[in-house]
Amino acid sequence: MQKPEVFYQVILDSADTEAVFDALAESGHDSLAQKIASCSQRSETDRQFIAGLPDLYENDFAVDDDPIVSPSDIGAYVMVWCWVNNADAGIPDSDSDPH
Repeated sequence: MQKPEVFYQVILDSADTEAVFDALAESGHDSLAQKIASCSQRSETDRQFIAGLPDLYENDFAVDDDPIVSPSDIGAYVMVWCWVNNADAGIPDSDSDPH
């Protein structure tokens, strides 16, 4: 019995998306290259949600250049990063002796 193939979602930033598009187009996979290009286009709504983020840098949050946006009818989740110190996570600092 053949094992089913497993596919994993990959999040690419703009530069990676462009590199994948170029590689596919150059190798003759035009239809797949176009699928990559169409999926990588930001909608105007996504751009508005990203622009609407509050000033997160005051609160130890950071935003990627090309964040993931998950819209709904009443708003959207926009992916941000939150810094967690080793001490807050209960992890010893790497320069201290854990023993």
